[in-house]
Amino acid sequence: MPKPSRRLRQLEQELLALGEEAMLLEELDGFIAGLLVCPELIKPSEWLSIVWGAQEGDPPVFDNLDHMNRVLGLVMEHYNDVARTLIEHPDRYGPLFPIDKRHNEILWEIWIGGFEKAVKLRPAAWRTLLAADDETARAMSGLLTLADVERGDRRFSQEQIDALTTTAPDRIGPWVVALNQWRLANDEPAQTFRPPPASPFATPSGKVGRNDPCPCGSGKKYKKCCGLN
Repeated sequence: MPKPSRRLRQLEQELLALGEEAMLLEELDGFIAGLLVCPELIKPSEWLSIVWGAQEGDPPVFDNLDHMNRVLGLVMEHYNDVARTLIEHPDRYGPLFPIDKRHNEILWEIWIGGFEKAVKLRPAAWRTLLAADDETARAMSGLLTLADVERGDRRFSQEQIDALTTTAPDRIGPWVVALNQWRLANDEPAQTFRPPPASPFATPSGKVGRNDPCPCGSGKKYKKCCGLN
């Protein structure tokens, strides 16, 4: 498995520095994949706070606006890279999986946990994929099954879990590509490639108004969130 790029290593460190509630890099990768292949567009303002686990009333997760823009910029770069790969070079798409070096095991469960968080944002939309063509339905069903395994669903025997765990790393990538192909075939043209603007986190003057919503996605006013610092 190829080593992550310098930019991804930086993103990984930035996420770790945000604390235990923030997503791990591989969890974010699964989350982003889910956002991109979802049958409905999900805007960054709805999902960014989920990345760092921010809840209403929590203290700001960023030190200042520069810190926030640095982290959000890295997140959106990865979002754009995954989107571009799925559209332009789907044969090169590969999910990010951590490896347990003690046992040389691929920990796909972290990735699927992030993917499931995207599914929970639009459950009705995702159900349409289960009624789509056979390839799409199999891909969606397969990913949902892995999510059930990751959550410890007791309907699976240990033998079934072992079999799914063995095959999951090789199946997840093609399943994501299959879902994206369905989305592209059924999307409006304007949604074919849908990353947010390159710098959506500040006004044209480069400043965020004190009473504007905080760009971190917390839902609070800037002056009561990252603007406190």
